[in-house]
Amino acid sequence: MADPDGVALDERKWALRREMRARRTTLTDAERAAASRAVAWHVLRHLPCRERPRISLFWPLAEEIDTRPLLHILYALGAEPLLPRMQGKGRPLVFHRWSPDLPLVQGPFGVMEPPPELPPVLPEIVLAPLLAFDRRGHRLGYGAGFYDRTFDAVEAAGGAPLRVGLCFACQEVTEVPVDETDVPLDLVVTEEGPVVLRPTSGLS
Repeated sequence: MADPDGVALDERKWALRREMRARRTTLTDAERAAASRAVAWHVLRHLPCRERPRISLFWPLAEEIDTRPLLHILYALGAEPLLPRMQGKGRPLVFHRWSPDLPLVQGPFGVMEPPPELPPVLPEIVLAPLLAFDRRGHRLGYGAGFYDRTFDAVEAAGGAPLRVGLCFACQEVTEVPVDETDVPLDLVVTEEGPVVLRPTSGLS
């Protein structure tokens, strides 16, 4: 029999996911594009991209922050933008270098990702998508736990990445329901600017 508290927590998470998906759909295409440009500027202005050039982004889904302009800008500035690749259910993501001429392949959930034959790279900054965040540093993802496992796996491999959420300001909530497997973020960047969640974030 499932633990009653565990069931309640899952229900709270899924209810919040439904609410936040609906909230995000209220943004117009113009608002989403303007917010994406602002987020890119804040990342370049405030994150230690020169000191930590191996920066993982994500290929955006339709309603997420559009990270593609930022990918191109980071590459042009001499950073090492990375994209994650899914290895399967219950496994952490792996990261590969991205370049404008890299042919991407469609992975699970329709996400474009690098081909598997590329060598893996440990990121120094991980920019992660999310559905909701709170000021305690907690992040609500899509429910598969990929980024929580990935943060643990990167640290186990000797990395110490800066954990950053990218989203719209409307995705902030008072409290995200969490359990012991949820890994907190260091900061979140929205169109309104960076939100420092942990004092050790190294934000400039």
